[in-house]
Amino acid sequence: MAASIGTRARVAAVVASLAMVSMSSLAQQPKVSHAEFSVKSGGLQQAIAAVQVPTWIGYEFATTSRIRSGWSDNVLHLEGDRDRDGQKRVIDPNAPIPPGMVLLRVASGRVTKVHVDEADLEIDGGGLPFVWLSSVSPAESVKTLKEIVDASVAKDTSASGHEQEHDARRLQDGALVAIALGSAPEGTAALRSFTAPSYPADVRDRAAFWLANERGAEGFTTVKSLLQTEQDQSLREKLVFDLTLVKGDSHKAALDELLALAKSDPSPAIRSKAQFWLAQVVSKQPDGRVTALLTQQASDDPNAAIRRSAVFALSRLPADEGVPKLVELASTTKDPTTRREAIFWLGQSKDPQALAYLEKLVTQ
Repeated sequence: MAASIGTRARVAAVVASLAMVSMSSLAQQPKVSHAEFSVKSGGLQQAIAAVQVPTWIGYEFATTSRIRSGWSDNVLHLEGDRDRDGQKRVIDPNAPIPPGMVLLRVASGRVTKVHVDEADLEIDGGGLPFVWLSSVSPAESVKTLKEIVDASVAKDTSASGHEQEHDARRLQDGALVAIALGSAPEGTAALRSFTAPSYPADVRDRAAFWLANERGAEGFTTVKSLLQTEQDQSLREKLVFDLTLVKGDSHKAALDELLALAKSDPSPAIRSKAQFWLAQVVSKQPDGRVTALLTQQASDDPNAAIRRSAVFALSRLPADEGVPKLVELASTTKDPTTRREAIFWLGQSKDPQALAYLEKLVTQ
């Protein structure tokens, strides 16, 4: 009898375990309407190659960041234009981050659209077949998305026309976002590869943006290296902004790099950009080094353009930091252009100290 009870207990445990696995599997599948829905477990690239008629293919991926898209009705409409109320979903910042999902629109074995969203959304398939792949590995996902970008770049290079360029850019954007927001380590190498000079400047720019924004120390190192070696001046100016996106343990190193660029980069345009973005960064997190540098440059940098941009950057600082420095410049500088600039930006301020100084000037 005891053996019978033990056997039953083991059977019950196995059944319960299977039920939990089944429920977990079902929980990973999205709720899909207006579509011929099926679930498969094959490889991603094989699934894409097998599609001939327009079809959506989706799969889940791990992400460490919120994917803040979707509308307030909590339904993602994959096909057609739809009137929206303009209200984004309300996100609780303390809520757990749900997994992401990559959605590929495929026809004739070729991906034509990439969409990334949070996996807790309902999906309206718009009447097309929808295939959910249950076992896509992170490495396979990155490999496929990289191939999508590469194929789009090759096609965009040989194509002409605004509409074709728009479609190519949208496809590239979707794939880059899916790579960047995924937690797969292979994603970092893929993003790095897109910054090579062999890629178009806009792809390189977007890849650097996502490296800085999502890839921590490795992303910062890549952007810093690009700033030191890049010959495209326009891209270098965009890379300066990318430094402001670096978070976590590398944030201070990125600020240090911005300071170094503002002090001594050979390009005045890069120095000016660095000044501006330093002011934006420290407006949220004060750093006395930035205020001191901008004040010194506004007062006595030998380059007139750098003096002017330093004055403007001081005007972007919080009023309790920037206004006293502008007053000091207006009162002490021997350069009439710098003095006029300082007075102009004081005039744009509603700070009481600025207004008091200007009133004093008028009455003198």
